[in-house]
Amino acid sequence: MTIRATWAFNGQTKTILGNWHRLWCLLFGPFYYLFKGMFLWAILSLITANGLWVGFPLFNRAIVLRHYHRKGWVQG
Repeated sequence: MTIRATWAFNGQTKTILGNWHRLWCLLFGPFYYLFKGMFLWAILSLITANGLWVGFPLFNRAIVLRHYHRKGWVQG
């Protein structure tokens, strides 16, 4: 299920999570978070060896949605 969000400031629409987001997070770890612009999570993923290969991919949806919500993006 693809999740899209709209930025309230100018109405820009963006796909923030694709269908395979957990697989991409598992395979590419810190590079996935760098691509999303989440630098703190990228460093944390690198230090913990991608959340011990289970933690970050399982909670990736919540991590990414919370990040974009704090930046002002509205899911919808």
